[in-house]
Amino acid sequence: MEDTIKDEGLVLGAVTERDRGRTFLYDTVTGERSEVLVTMLPQHLRKRRKDGSQVFTEIKPAIEPARGNLKCMLHTDDPNRKHYDALGLPTCGKSNITAPFHVMRHMEKRHKMEWNIIQTDRKNAEEDTRKAERQEDREFQQKLMGKAAPLYVKGS
Repeated sequence: MEDTIKDEGLVLGAVTERDRGRTFLYDTVTGERSEVLVTMLPQHLRKRRKDGSQVFTEIKPAIEPARGNLKCMLHTDDPNRKHYDALGLPTCGKSNITAPFHVMRHMEKRHKMEWNIIQTDRKNAEEDTRKAERQEDREFQQKLMGKAAPLYVKGS
């Protein structure tokens, strides 16, 4: 069975029984696909840009949305994956992030608890490194002090 949704005399699109409830719209400028409720379809299709052009269309435009090649830090191909497995962190399939900043934002927003675990682990590792460097410096200074000429103390 196929229904047609009408709003203010405009035919907005055909909805099949299988698709009932949700449909996809495409941004006319970026080509990005958005899933919307069919009941909200008329409202979204009425949206206009400042220049008066339509924001969304049901017809997929020839424009391909910008896609990146950066991966989520929890992706299975991440170089730190073995360490993250040891921490018990899950995997994520996101692999089209456009910028390093967006990788961080993805982690902050989509994997909040995992991001906190990674940040805490990094801080602990940095602190361990600083402690090891301080200990190495102390040992080096002690060796230098041992090789230094004895101080002259004037006797009475």
